[in-house]
Order: sequence, then C-alpha cells, then structure tokens
Amino acid sequence: MATRSPEPPGRFSLLALLAGSAYETGLSRVAGDMYGKPQARGHAVPHKKMARDLGVGAATSGGNIASGQQIQAVAQAVRPTLTLEAMGAERIEVNATGEVLFPRWSGGTGGWLSENESSLSDAATIASVSATPHCAAARLGMSRRLRNQAREDVEAAVLRELGQCVAATLEAGFLAGTGSNDEPLGLINTPGIGTATFAGAVPTLSELVSMVETFSDADGDIAAARWLLNPSDLSDLLKAQVDPDGGETIVQYIDGAHRICGLPVFSSRHLTEGKHILMDPTAVACVYFGPAQVLLDEYSGGKAITGAAEIVTFNFADLAIIRPAHIVVGSV
Repeated sequence: MATRSPEPPGRFSLLALLAGSAYETGLSRVAGDMYGKPQARGHAVPHKKMARDLGVGAATSGGNIASGQQIQAVAQAVRPTLTLEAMGAERIEVNATGEVLFPRWSGGTGGWLSENESSLSDAATIASVSATPHCAAARLGMSRRLRNQAREDVEAAVLRELGQCVAATLEAGFLAGTGSNDEPLGLINTPGIGTATFAGAVPTLSELVSMVETFSDADGDIAAARWLLNPSDLSDLLKAQVDPDGGETIVQYIDGAHRICGLPVFSSRHLTEGKHILMDPTAVACVYFGPAQVLLDEYSGGKAITGAAEIVTFNFADLAIIRPAHIVVGSV
C-alpha cells in the first residue's frame, strides 16, 4: 500500500521562509518561476494575484497547497496597499522584467457635418508612457531571538511593521521621486500635469476652487476627483476658516470623510509639504514587475557580532502617469 505524503502545513509564514523552511521555499520558487524576477535579490514572495491563481480547494483535490489567507497576509506586508490605490489608482502586476508601455491620449475634437461632407479627422494624439523597473528596498531590523520564534502573534507583528516600512519606501518614490539616483519620477515632478500657484502657504478656498476649475477645464471627471495632502497641510486647512470673521472651515467632515468643495481628502506624509494635489486616481497606475523578494541580512554592518538582523524587501516598481492633465498640483 502506498504511503500518503504528509499534508502541507496549510499556512505560509514569512519568518519560516527566511529560516529556509522547505515548504515556504518551494512555494517561493513557484512564484519566481510563474511570475518572473527582474533581478534575483532574494526569495520571491507569492503576491495577491498568485494567491488567487492557486486558489484554496478541498484537500481531496489538492486544495491544501497553501492557505489563501496566510499568503494574502504576507503578500499585503511585502507589497501593501498605498494611499494612491486607496484613492482609486489601479495596481498592475506584470510578469515582464523590462520596460512596459501604456497608451496615453491627449484628447480629440469633433464637429457637425452637413450632408455629403467628408468626415472630420481625429485630432486625438495617441502616444505611450513607459514604466520601467526601479528597485525599492525596505529594511526592518529585528533581533535574532525574535525571528526564531514561530508564534503567530510575532509573525503578525513583523508583517504589520514590515508593511508600514515598505509602504513608506514605495509611496515616497511614487509621489515625490526625482527620476534620478535610481528613483522613479514621482507624481508631482511629472511634466504635463496641471499647476496652480497660491499667494500664501495656506491656500484660500477660492484658490482651491480654482484648482477644481483647472481640473474640469481639462475634461476631468469631477465625480472621480480626490484631494491628496500632506498631513501638515491637512491640519492647516482643518483650522483655516472660509470667512476670516468666523464660520465653517475649508475642510469639513461629511458622510464619513474629510472633504474640500465636497470632494474626498486623503493624506500621506510622503507627499512633499506644501504640495496640494487634486486628481482623478485612475489617471495613474502603480506598476509592479514580478513578485516582491525578501532576504534576511545577518552579516552587514557587524550584525554577525551583535546578533541583530534585518528583513530586506525588494519591489521592482514604477508609477505610470496615463493622463497627466487630470492631475493638478497647487503650491506657493
């Protein structure tokens, strides 16, 4: 009688992967083979798309490959949801290891024709915008004793802190990257976006309404528009009054969200202070190349002596600006 192979553990642990567990390491190889790696930096981590592709079925049909919930928890930590995505920007995960092109349109015109008149030529300009892999490396320090503990609460705490570290690294590049020193070109530095100039550090309601006008004049969908502010700028507008003699503030809390001119407000400390963004989030896409990769750094900087270690997470990513005219940045 054939001996039945043992069932997989039914969970995917980041700490076990870093410790060299055969189960997690094997699934990591599958992720690397299925979705590619721009450069071999460490263990490939199954991302959300892979978790969906694997699925979780009944044990009799091979469904115990992995726990979807556990894979999703690790995937969310090494590639967390960014503020842009929470606003409505699309996340695109591609298998490519090099440049990816997206269509970019600059609009078109139309007109009315009399009978037998030739049709009008299309004045829309169709071009492309490229996304290229930029390596975002995030590091989280931890003690040797901590990483050797396999308790689920320890794993959850590590994933939570790692997610915040990775999000900070990616968001800083996507929002304010210079396009040099291996950084992506951030949203506020992209040519062709709309701009507005404020008279003072704290804009007036009239100046913010002018940004809405600029956005609408570019055929932006006002129903899809969102504000993005640095928390410091948000705090200033929460205190700034519409009427200097008293009354309501520029930012109001309505229907479960902070709003300016009735449009929802989001904030990120990684947006340069003083930059006020009004945008349609679908005008941009967060592009990721292959799965995230992780390794355990136990040796650099004298770690072998102190016993300290760092979890290093690598994401190859870029921000694709598909409709720059639907992004308006206001500042002094």
